[in-house]
Amino acid sequence: MDEQSTATPAERDAALAAALVEHPGAMIGATTALGLFVPLPEELAAIGLRPIQGGESALTLVVAEDHTTVAQAWIVQRTDGWSSCTVRPLADPEREIGLHFIDTTHRLGVVTVLISGLAQLSAGAPAYEQPRPRLVTMVKDQVAKVLEADPAINLVLGWEAAELLGNSTLELVHPDDRGRAVKSWMDLLASPVGSARRVRLRHLHRDGEVIWFEITNHNRLEGDRPHVLAEMLDISDEMAAQEALRASEQLLSRLAETLPMGVVQVDGTGRMVYRNTRYSRAVGGTDDGHITEMLDLVVPADRGMVENALTAVLSTGKDTDIEYGYRNALLGLRRISVGMRALTGDTGDVTGAIICFTDVTEEVRLREQLRQQATYDTLTGCHNRAATLEALEDRASAGRGVAVLFLDLNEFKQVNDRLGHHAGDQLLVHVAGRLRAAVRHDDVVGRLGGDEFVVICRDVPDAEHARKIGETLVQSLESGGIEVAGEWLRPAASIGAAWSRGLPDPEALVARADAAMYTAKKARTGRMALVMAD
Repeated sequence: MDEQSTATPAERDAALAAALVEHPGAMIGATTALGLFVPLPEELAAIGLRPIQGGESALTLVVAEDHTTVAQAWIVQRTDGWSSCTVRPLADPEREIGLHFIDTTHRLGVVTVLISGLAQLSAGAPAYEQPRPRLVTMVKDQVAKVLEADPAINLVLGWEAAELLGNSTLELVHPDDRGRAVKSWMDLLASPVGSARRVRLRHLHRDGEVIWFEITNHNRLEGDRPHVLAEMLDISDEMAAQEALRASEQLLSRLAETLPMGVVQVDGTGRMVYRNTRYSRAVGGTDDGHITEMLDLVVPADRGMVENALTAVLSTGKDTDIEYGYRNALLGLRRISVGMRALTGDTGDVTGAIICFTDVTEEVRLREQLRQQATYDTLTGCHNRAATLEALEDRASAGRGVAVLFLDLNEFKQVNDRLGHHAGDQLLVHVAGRLRAAVRHDDVVGRLGGDEFVVICRDVPDAEHARKIGETLVQSLESGGIEVAGEWLRPAASIGAAWSRGLPDPEALVARADAAMYTAKKARTGRMALVMAD
């Protein structure tokens, strides 16, 4: 350090003397050239100031926001020989203290550190308290009795170093960890001199608090002073974080087990790292299997969709909700709703996904039932009135020719009166079937109510083709009959047909067909009558 400093040794000695005069109530410490605290040299200890204990470096004594200030002051000290800065101590962040570095390496081999301004703390503020160091050391004999202890041990375990001398370190270990401590110690004794063994153990603070240490025992059991050097790193914060993580993972796992759905977590390659019991029961597979195992049970028509969704969530992070068919060995064909949500790292890269599976078979069945009820006549299976008019609007919106045929059964009331309403219902069902058989698959057969039916056909080029459709309906009805209550019934009907190329008002086209039907009913001479609207 002498080569870097621009101040002479005499100037640095004078700076230390001046600082001691200016700050008679300061705390004093010593650091290496790297800034790490070491025991005070005799000359500094003889000054009589309170020693700085416990911190690894000056950085550990101040709030994090002042770390840059400390680092800059340290650099100035290396070039100028001494420096000072104002910082806020961890013990009382609302106050400010002075931190002074003086390069005394030329005479003492250390950098002298002074902390001033403690006397200016208000009476109600806590006394300056050294932060608990993370690393302390002990020297032990072959049977683990303490030969030497770091003075800072008091800040970690509450025991003064002198109180520990001659005592077994096993007494400091938590009772539940003593077996592991003995095993590690015996392993160390059986190891070659110069080797080390590491173990994590809980220790008990003087007040009963549990302190976690990662202890590295160095075997130096030879020479004039055989001993074991123990470096004790406080890992309580790390273990507390691990315990919090474990508790959080347990909570999430237990929560996932209570959900009425299958839950799977996959990594970025699609390998399953977690799956709850409900998913395992439904799909099976191996614990460390790949999510593509589920594809084996997807119906072929939906497999491509599911594969694309999996690829998207793992490659681009795109969240996806899909529904697909799935074959269950016990329950048969099911419908599954799946929500895929990407998991990302700190950089935003996709690290995996959470995938939730819900069996919505009953919901889909109910949805279809509601759709059927809202669309179809329960007796005949024809479209109901509302669905029929909606279908007419849809077909007319294409701008092509549309034919509407309005059909009313003749003498239907007499059938009901003579044979009963059940017979009338059977006749209606028969007529509906004959009408559907006579038209194309995408044509619509609707029942407006009672004995009135409407047939809607799209892509009909002109009125003449509409008439031919009417004639086909007549032929279909005339060629069939049904036996009801011991009687053979053949439907009789009047049909009105209307055609339009454009359809600004669908109901008007129905009204034209209806009017033509009434004309046919009045003019009929046989069982069937067909009239084209004007």
